[in-house]
Amino acid sequence: MSPNESSRAGSTARVFRVPTITGSRLVLELGAEHFDLSQGIEHARHGDLMELVARGFFDELARRGEEALAQRTRVPAPAQVLTPLEPRHIGKILALSRPPRELFERQSAGDGSRWFSNRSPAALAGNGAWLELGELDPIDKQEPCAVQHECFLAVVIAKRSSGLDLAGATEAVAGVTLASDFSRRTLDSRARKGWFGDSNGGMLSIGPAFVPRAGLESGAVRASSQRLRGGLPERALAQFTDLTADVPLAVAAMSRLAILHPGDLVLIPIGCGLGAVEAGDEVRCQLEGVGELITSVHRRARLRQQA
Repeated sequence: MSPNESSRAGSTARVFRVPTITGSRLVLELGAEHFDLSQGIEHARHGDLMELVARGFFDELARRGEEALAQRTRVPAPAQVLTPLEPRHIGKILALSRPPRELFERQSAGDGSRWFSNRSPAALAGNGAWLELGELDPIDKQEPCAVQHECFLAVVIAKRSSGLDLAGATEAVAGVTLASDFSRRTLDSRARKGWFGDSNGGMLSIGPAFVPRAGLESGAVRASSQRLRGGLPERALAQFTDLTADVPLAVAAMSRLAILHPGDLVLIPIGCGLGAVEAGDEVRCQLEGVGELITSVHRRARLRQQA
């Protein structure tokens, strides 16, 4: 499924990062039209989404609509996409282990590390990535492991933030994307080892698009995940998640446990984990308004898709 064919109900705008000969560039989808956003960005940073966020481009787009795009070049719909943010522009990746409201209400109790875990930017991949199970084989053969899958809503932080209330948390959000997480866990579902700084701890696919804060759906949107084996659907899950409620709750809570910076990601579980995956699986995650992420699970060595 191409990015343009993915589900996008209710979204006013989506931003894709597409590959070019010299690197990447940004393409905005608005309605049925596509615009090149790389004009005006420094020549060496055409794929720098965070520069547009810092300049307030998406706030201007929300105010002025297509008038803000008057000088932008129309381009074809993207056929291939990378991660919406370049991995080098992403800082901390903090994955919530509990529902956002529970974390917000109980974040002051005990050790904060119980409420979230780290992911490594070195483990990022884009839509259509290949996951090599050989990369995740257990180091300790006495402790059997499985590679577990879970879907997250990935919230992109726009500015340095600490100790936020709910109103401030909304202003600290640049936008959201979808994340499909694969991590090595023991049979009792404990993380096999810490992720931070460990590029071989797992893989986190993000994308296919970035949705600016102004384009977030009001109320609940549908999220789903599906596992195919041998090309046939083997398991499917669906869940409705309230983005407008969950996002500020999660960001406010995390800002009290860690100082957030531009480019950090806060991962919110959306209840669509497929459990253990095996070689030959194809995992599909979809979120209304953002699109679909596809990851293939294999054993043989093969280069991961460029992030």
